Amino acid sequence: MRENKITRKIFTLLCVLTLIVGLSILNIPVCAEEIPQDRQLPRLVDDADLLTDSEEQELNTELDEISEKQQCDVVVVTENSLDGKSAQDYADDFFDYNGYGYGDEDSAVLFLIGMDERKWVITTYGYGYHCIYGFMELEYMEDEFLSYLSDGEYLEAFSKYATLCDDLLTQARDGHPYDVDSMMISQ
Repeated sequence: MRENKITRKIFTLLCVLTLIVGLSILNIPVCAEEIPQDRQLPRLVDDADLLTDSEEQELNTELDEISEKQQCDVVVVTENSLDGKSAQDYADDFFDYNGYGYGDEDSAVLFLIGMDERKWVITTYGYGYHCIYGFMELEYMEDEFLSYLSDGEYLEAFSKYATLCDDLLTQARDGHPYDVDSMMISQ
C-alpha cells in the first residue's frame, strides 16, 4: 500500500515536470505576466467590431504595408471596455503583453479606442516615440482624423491615422521631422 502511494507521487511529479518542460519547448509562457518576444496578434485588433470583415482586411493590409515599409509597427486596437484602466495604461499593457514592436527598439505607434467611455490614445515606442511623441504631432493627428471618429466613420479615421503615421515616420527618416511651420504632411 505504501509503495503505491510513493509510485503515485512520483508519477504525479513526473507529469508536472513533463508539462512544464513541454510548455517551455512549445514556447508557451508558463507565467501569465511573461511578455512574448514575437507579435501575437495582427496589427488591427477590432474587438469592438467597428469594421466589417472586408474593411478589417483592407485596413490590416494597409497597416502591414506601412509597418513593413517604416520598420515600425503601426497598430489599431478597438475594445468595448478598458476594464477600468485608463486608455494609456490599457494601450501600454496591450502593447507589452501581445508582443508588438518592430526590430531591436520595439518601434511602434499604437492607436487604442475604448468604446465604453469613448476614450482613445496614441502610444509610441522606440523609433515611433522619436517621430510621433510631441504634443504638436499628436494634436495635428487628432485634428486630421477626429472628425471621422466622431461621425462613426471608423475605417476613414483609422486609415487617416495610418497615413499620418506613414507621413510622420517618413519625414523623420528623411531628416525633416514634423513642425508647425513646415506643414510637410501630405493630405
